[in-house]
Amino acid sequence: MERTVEVEEVMVGGQVVRLKHESIPIEDLELDPENPRIRYRLAHQHGKDAEQELLGWRDVINLRKDIEKTGGLRERIIVQFDPKTKKYKLVEGNCRTVSIRSLHEKNPKDARWQTVIAKVLPPDTDRRAVAIMLMDFHVVGKIQWKAHEKAAQVHKMNADLKMPMDEIALYMRTSKTTVQRLLDAHKAMTEKFLVVDDGAYEDKGEGAWSYFEELYKSPDLRAQIKAEPEFVDDFSRWVGDGRLPTGADVRVLPKILKNEEAKKKFEKGNVKTAFAEARKLVEQNEPEIGSDFFKLLEKVREAFTDAAQVKEILKIRTDKTARQRLIDTHDAMIGFMQLAGVEPDEGEQKKKSA
Repeated sequence: MERTVEVEEVMVGGQVVRLKHESIPIEDLELDPENPRIRYRLAHQHGKDAEQELLGWRDVINLRKDIEKTGGLRERIIVQFDPKTKKYKLVEGNCRTVSIRSLHEKNPKDARWQTVIAKVLPPDTDRRAVAIMLMDFHVVGKIQWKAHEKAAQVHKMNADLKMPMDEIALYMRTSKTTVQRLLDAHKAMTEKFLVVDDGAYEDKGEGAWSYFEELYKSPDLRAQIKAEPEFVDDFSRWVGDGRLPTGADVRVLPKILKNEEAKKKFEKGNVKTAFAEARKLVEQNEPEIGSDFFKLLEKVREAFTDAAQVKEILKIRTDKTARQRLIDTHDAMIGFMQLAGVEPDEGEQKKKSA
């Protein structure tokens, strides 16, 4: 009886791609070192091949245990036959494949680890379609890559495959602004942070992505880079030296750099305490930085002084419930001020004496 081959059809970039469901012998599979998930790590782990690198990841160690316990894969890998090597190159599923290969080496006679269930792409499927498929799986799909891995995929689509940003944004289901931010952050990471001062911080790249993502989220810092491109070098050193404790701390950096005393403390102070001391100086003038409560007060002040709130003013004038809400808020504010030892008319007295 002729064996029935199951075929799955998916729409990728406006074209139908037919994937055959097959079981591939473990020795006929080869990893894809250009996969964004491993390309960065492999490039900066000298002396290791892709398989050695992957097997050392904590999530792969846990994945291997899960596969061994389950007795196989829950989800098929995706491969494409390479006529030159006569091997099936991994398109998606590098981690699952090295896990099964490791189990096969441990128990070579166990039938469960001799083949891997796969979806086989047609040999003529182009790289662009493959990139779009990966984007759909791991950037907007359920199994999410880490942020820097997504950025690497976006960079590959733009730089290697020459896909325009609006097209990438469409497949990523986001804006061109977000795509540009990812490209800028990826470029700063790879072309600045990893090479500045003869690669002094190369081994710290894995944990640095959030800093550069925050760098390009900030309008003030983007303006600083535009005015002074070498600022990215300084920023890279601050990240590499640990002068900025976390990626989230980059959000406070613009205020520190605008305060001369705080800026001096941040740039010249002890690397372990410089940021905290600089932040403290800024908070003396801007308590909103370190407090959700004062951030809320800032928003309330802005709302009360915004001339565009005409609709709300008219509602308060004519709606008893809305009017009572404002009165209750006023009373709560007065009560809080009294608890804090602030006289209700103190602010007004200061204005009159100024």
